[in-house]
Amino acid sequence: MHLIKSIALSLMAMSFQLAHATPLNAQQALTEAPPLSLFESWNTPIEPFKIFNHIYYVGTENLSSVLFDTGDGLVLIDSGIAQSAPQIKANIEKLGFKITDVKYLLNSHARLDQAGGFAQLKQWSGAKLIASAANAEMLANGATSDFALGNQLLFPVVKANIIIKDGEQLKLGRQTFTAHATPGHLPGATSWTTDVKYHFKNYKVIYADSLFTGGYYLLNNKNYPDIVSDMQQTFKTLEAIHADIFLANKADRFNMKQKLEKLQAGDKRAFIDPTGLQSYVEKGKADFEKQLQDQQQLAQLKSLQ
Repeated sequence: MHLIKSIALSLMAMSFQLAHATPLNAQQALTEAPPLSLFESWNTPIEPFKIFNHIYYVGTENLSSVLFDTGDGLVLIDSGIAQSAPQIKANIEKLGFKITDVKYLLNSHARLDQAGGFAQLKQWSGAKLIASAANAEMLANGATSDFALGNQLLFPVVKANIIIKDGEQLKLGRQTFTAHATPGHLPGATSWTTDVKYHFKNYKVIYADSLFTGGYYLLNNKNYPDIVSDMQQTFKTLEAIHADIFLANKADRFNMKQKLEKLQAGDKRAFIDPTGLQSYVEKGKADFEKQLQDQQQLAQLKSLQ
């Protein structure tokens, strides 16, 4: 049980970094946050199930939380909203594991619906929380520094134990997890890949972060000047990955319900979806390019007035 690369920052260094977070620019308009009722509707309980060899879904109806049994402890990706934590704990136990079997918590991005349950799950499990530097900053302040939403969607604060960079890896038991920086939805957005062996064959699994930028100000954003170039690089990053099993931080993004129906009907390969990631990227890219073009055209019209 070890980290392949030396990625842990000392608590002193992390505290210094978090204490010197850049404040939001008061002149930058913010995006209106969705109502809390939307997240609560996504939090509808469902029974946990085995996705594939050593991989389990322990989240809610639409808030993904995915569990990996490494043979030397469990790794959990994302935690839903704060109210999701008891469900995730109960789902882990329904599968025959203990919450204290969870050794690492991985984060895709630090917003209410992916990170809200981390504080409670970390306390129950004693697990180490791993996040990118930008995500760690938001985890530590409960999302008061959200570049798009400001402090509209706060969640319980929690400190990351380990800061991970693009391409760095975590190894536990039979699993090696690679962090892929996929910023845009948030500056710290991270996707995760790992390989799962089944019948002497390796299957690459991706847990992809959000590509959604709806409502964002893409041009000259004073809180996130690099948002356009970051999104463009993220599309390139994900286009270069071939994944046999495509998972994402919202269940509907990887057609979880439809695949679950096939699984329950006896198809053990229901979640094998070698084109799922690329379809997800193509849609995200098309939506982003249209949004960018619309904002550029509007800006041009305003400049002519």
